[in-house]
Amino acid sequence: MACDSAWSDNSTLITRRNKIVRLKSGGLIGSAGDDDSRAVEALFDRVKTPAGLPTRKELLELVIDYVGIVVLPKGRIYHVAINEPSDHQTHWTGGLFEIGESFHAVGSGSVHAITAMECGKTARDAVHAAINRDMHCRAPVYTFVLAALDKPPAHKARRKK
Repeated sequence: MACDSAWSDNSTLITRRNKIVRLKSGGLIGSAGDDDSRAVEALFDRVKTPAGLPTRKELLELVIDYVGIVVLPKGRIYHVAINEPSDHQTHWTGGLFEIGESFHAVGSGSVHAITAMECGKTARDAVHAAINRDMHCRAPVYTFVLAALDKPPAHKARRKK
């Protein structure tokens, strides 16, 4: 998973920082939208399988304008959206949607990133493409590799004396 480092409020660059968090489950969550996404991260922190995913009700109760990507430890990808009511609505909307492809992107540069990955580029290269084409995307690029949790940790064999 890769991300740029710009958090912006429409046309204003607020800060630059990493937008990807490694969850306690070993999965990853990448965020766009509200900068304080700790409540969303907490809902997904220990989720290892689809059975443990939060419900739509649990997501919407967070009342945070949010969009993100969750990758479970074995690689299943989910799009997470929580949307504040628009002018004609009175309730929050959104949910959790499994992605059928091996890649996905969210945020202002997502169209450029998805196109780059569709053309065979890595996630890192796709973020660089978004930085080149979207005024709200900025370097540096951060990358995280999904750790394989089903393998026991490698230990060096002790030498006998």
